Amino acid sequence: MLHLDTNYCLFLKILSERLEISSITAMANAAGLSRRMIYYYTEKLDTMLRHVKLPPVYRKTGGGLVINTEQADQIKDWLAESETHQYTLKTSERRQVLELLILLELRKWFLRDFMEIFDVSRNTIVKDIASLKESREVLSSKARGYFLDMSERERRTQIYQVIHRMGEGGQEQTFTFLARVVALDCAQLADLEAALRQTEQILNKEISGNDVKRLAQAMLLFARRSDAGKHPEWQISERIVIMERLEYRAADTMLSVVSQVFQQPVPQEEALYYGMLLLCVEKNVDGHFKSSPFEELVQLTETMVTIFEQISGIYFKLRYRLVENIQTHIKVIHYRHVFQIKIHPPVLHEISKQYQKVFRLTEKMVQTLSPNWLFQKYFAHGLTKQEIAGIALFFEEAIVKEQSKKAPAKWIIVSDYADVLNSLLATQIKQLLPEMVLEGIFSTGMAPFLNQKINFCVTTDMQYIHTTGQTIYVGAVLSEEDKRRLFNIKKSPDKVMGRRDKLRKLLYNSSSNGAPDERLLDQVELLYTDEDRAVVHSDLVTLADFRKEELFFEEEQVESLTDVLSLLAKPLLDRKWIRTEYMEQIAHDVMEDKRLMILFQGVILLHTDYRNGSFQPGISMLHVKEPFCIHGESVNLFILLATEEKMTHVPLLFELDVLLNSSFLANLENGVKLFEAFQMSVGR
Repeated sequence: MLHLDTNYCLFLKILSERLEISSITAMANAAGLSRRMIYYYTEKLDTMLRHVKLPPVYRKTGGGLVINTEQADQIKDWLAESETHQYTLKTSERRQVLELLILLELRKWFLRDFMEIFDVSRNTIVKDIASLKESREVLSSKARGYFLDMSERERRTQIYQVIHRMGEGGQEQTFTFLARVVALDCAQLADLEAALRQTEQILNKEISGNDVKRLAQAMLLFARRSDAGKHPEWQISERIVIMERLEYRAADTMLSVVSQVFQQPVPQEEALYYGMLLLCVEKNVDGHFKSSPFEELVQLTETMVTIFEQISGIYFKLRYRLVENIQTHIKVIHYRHVFQIKIHPPVLHEISKQYQKVFRLTEKMVQTLSPNWLFQKYFAHGLTKQEIAGIALFFEEAIVKEQSKKAPAKWIIVSDYADVLNSLLATQIKQLLPEMVLEGIFSTGMAPFLNQKINFCVTTDMQYIHTTGQTIYVGAVLSEEDKRRLFNIKKSPDKVMGRRDKLRKLLYNSSSNGAPDERLLDQVELLYTDEDRAVVHSDLVTLADFRKEELFFEEEQVESLTDVLSLLAKPLLDRKWIRTEYMEQIAHDVMEDKRLMILFQGVILLHTDYRNGSFQPGISMLHVKEPFCIHGESVNLFILLATEEKMTHVPLLFELDVLLNSSFLANLENGVKLFEAFQMSVGR
């Protein structure tokens, strides 16, 4: 079956149906292609016609193309039996395939071959090869075509690295394209991946899923090299390193499965190479990370963590787990250094940008560690920035874990009552606060001598104040008020900070230059009232709070809902009351779900769930003189409402109803400006 790309098929279809094309330009316009591609496709068709002993396409003097009925019938036959492929390679992908074809050296490759494979012009292939020559010494001769002169081991390493780059870039279609060119059976990949997974039982290790996929793809290509009798050569020291490890035994066992997949024997020599690859792939779990051959690497890893802690001032509670994870990783880095395999996932390039602080700390740690004799023994040439970034990821993950884990709050009871009363008090508090840790019950005489830090001191003595933590006064027998106050203390640290933020905001927004007015005093006082109330006055907002001209817009007309939302959202986004996701959800609600909230004739309210990205209640308005039609509704006034988790925006809904039933809309109809009409209707 022929494999023809869609553009070439279109060229053939047009030519076979018309038989005569007036000019190259006319064909280019008809097919939507460049003139250069038409010239190339014409030459390609000439080659195909010669293979079936038919004359080439006739070129008219004016540049036109002509074929006879016999040629047209043959082209139609080719189209009928062809298998077109829709995927078009990007430049980078094409160059990766080109590089792999030269590395595999399954046949002689010349310019014409590459032009036919990729369906591109000669000039494009020349540029691709020139690009490849910037990093490799690409040679060419009539006897070998384009080729690379290197050892088999280096050749395979380069193939594996290209496969990794291809996979990390999410280019599965690129490998499929390559497989079709060199006639690989991609159905065998699943069996090869299963064979690799079986080695995990022998190794007591878990290989990352990405590495399993890349290894399986590489094994398909290596099998071609092995079939040609090409096998890597090893130094004696390298053979010893590989054969001493479990990976060699696992690879040796795997060969029997691989032989069944390929339905032919696999030379024993391949076990060494696959054993080496298993040493160099990333592991999620390594059950032998502390085995005797790696005691020094464990020691080196522990030194890494110690230096990082000293530099950063961060001390890890789960230190043993961090050491295990980094140790598993640097074993792989060590083997990649030994066997000169350079695999750096593209994501590592982003680490220094996304996690600058941790990356720099890790870089500093490596610099400090460099003179260490163990570091010199295992990493004599140092670590690359990508390798440092890979280690930094483990520190970042550990720091995030530490930050996400909150130590349980500690508390004590200070009371001079009888033990039975103190014990009852402790039991009641444990029921109220099961997640908190009771450090003990002390008398007022003993409690001041405690050195340990605690979060809360619950005392029955109204005169006692503890030196650390928050002192809470209760009766010997808890009242309902005591229970309610104790139940709320578990949120006390967050609540106190919330109060400080609210108080700062209140004072900042106060226009008072002298003594605070009574309203401000009431709001400050309400910050410290019981939080059992659903809404406190300090959280309430009114329409009067948004009497700012930049929140009100007027237009003659609007072209689309997008324009409306963009205009209304800007001031709220600038104030960080909402996120863009909030507006996207509103657009979806209105346009896709057709959900409209009509407050009054010609007045629409735009808002949605706060969880879509709204943090603080607020409004903005847009008045248009020429009505805008949405799902059959003519709208003159748009009101955007920002919602909030504690429902503090709800009073605004009621105030808007009052506003719209006042003279507000009538004033707008009489030509009063929007902001002026709003000020007239909303009292101070």
